[in-house]
Amino acid sequence: MLKKTRPDGTLLTDIPPFTLLLPYLMPQKTGATIYFEQDVDVTETLAYMKTINRELIKKRQIVTLFEVVLAAAARTLALRPKVNRFVSGNHYYQRNQIVFNFVAKKELSDDGQEVNVKIAFEPEDTLVDVARKVQRDIRKAVSEDGAENEKVVASLMKLPSWVLKLAVRAMNWLDEHNLMARSLIESDPMWCSVFLTNVGSFNLDAPYHHLFDRGNCPIFLAVGRVREVRLLDAKGQLETKKKLYLRYSFDDRVAEGVYMAKTLTMLQDFVEHPQKLSEPPVISPELRKELRLRPPSESE
Repeated sequence: MLKKTRPDGTLLTDIPPFTLLLPYLMPQKTGATIYFEQDVDVTETLAYMKTINRELIKKRQIVTLFEVVLAAAARTLALRPKVNRFVSGNHYYQRNQIVFNFVAKKELSDDGQEVNVKIAFEPEDTLVDVARKVQRDIRKAVSEDGAENEKVVASLMKLPSWVLKLAVRAMNWLDEHNLMARSLIESDPMWCSVFLTNVGSFNLDAPYHHLFDRGNCPIFLAVGRVREVRLLDAKGQLETKKKLYLRYSFDDRVAEGVYMAKTLTMLQDFVEHPQKLSEPPVISPELRKELRLRPPSESE
């Protein structure tokens, strides 16, 4: 019998019948992936960042464009809870954290060590709150303590191949049956709301990233570089705009098309108008109930 509770989510029983059928028709995320691109105008965004950073730098803090995207995504998930769901063992769950993962390099070189940064946000977090948490956790991840996961993986890779395969299958079985330890879920980057890759920091265009069959992360978001584009305005005059391309890969089973489209439009609007992220959102009791988030004290 399926254990109905799990450390990272709540079993959903009010899912439409056809949606419930989707995990049987598409058992793996990789077979249910939709790819989507957004052309985001960040002209106003960059100007706003320049303004607020004049004050933040006095406190030894700044806001980066990547952190604006992160804050926009976190705010969107807080307001659009159906996107913060996942499929496991053919069942649907509401994730009980708004949690993101991305990779940071200890140094910008070909051989620079990579570390995963996994951060949980609260629905009321503002842009500055998100930036503060991101910078704090990056510092922690690139420290010696942040390399612990890599040491664990290195130890695992010393095991015989058949033992490693058996261990992975056992972990997948435990996850599907809601028996996975909370400590494993919280340390593994593949159990999160959204996985981001910031290739724009290397001056690269955003790719369409693959989803992983492992874990329950339903969305990959690639953030590319900013480009200057010459466009005609309403009066037929040439003007220069700064464009950011975001590319998504997401599990189509999690939310239906119209809901997802409105969600991505909201995210784009937050990136283009980051001043909307400067104040906490209003989270109604009904919305908070739908989010099903665990108390902040349990998320730390």
